[in-house]
Amino acid sequence: MDNFLEYIFSLPIIAFTIPLMIMIVFWLFALLGAIDIEILDPDVDTDAADGTGSSFLESLGLDGVPLTVAITLVEIYGFVFIYMARKYIAPLFDGILSATASGFVLAVFALLLAIPFAAYTSKPLRSVFKTHEGVKKSDLIGTYCIVTTQTVTENFGQARAEDGMIYSVRTAPDNQIAGGSRVVLIDFNKDDDTYIVVTEAELMAMSSTQHI
Repeated sequence: MDNFLEYIFSLPIIAFTIPLMIMIVFWLFALLGAIDIEILDPDVDTDAADGTGSSFLESLGLDGVPLTVAITLVEIYGFVFIYMARKYIAPLFDGILSATASGFVLAVFALLLAIPFAAYTSKPLRSVFKTHEGVKKSDLIGTYCIVTTQTVTENFGQARAEDGMIYSVRTAPDNQIAGGSRVVLIDFNKDDDTYIVVTEAELMAMSSTQHI
């Protein structure tokens, strides 16, 4: 055991041992819920403004998973490859390169080899970390519904969309829409979480007026 520890903390293996140990500690904290696994991922707004980071990961095939996952996979494969290279390949450089030079070459070789392996392994994980954006309420403007209450007024009313969703709807002041009418969501009121609706006939009249 002592020989093994001495081996993995020797050059060049230590270049992967220390980062891998850090990632192991990170994942222990992540499992306890103390750290967000996406802590290293760029902010959405920053990423949209400058996609350099995401495009770089995409070029390596490491996109689609949290950065912490990508780093961990690279470190795992890198550690395995540098361990094997140190044991079986390093002796071939004896008398040709110094220990420091051969260690540097093996570390770079292990890293370059680890990246495609990590990219291949990350592919099945992408579906696990894929996020689906919820539909914004304002995106529902233009949806057709059927009034399910006796009337819709500026203070009360409900309507059902074709997908079965029920929405709280309101009319413009001093207006009423009878139950069973086909209406259209034309605006969303954030204050009371309701939609302003008009009938199909009113919508057509509004459209005609705008085109005159």
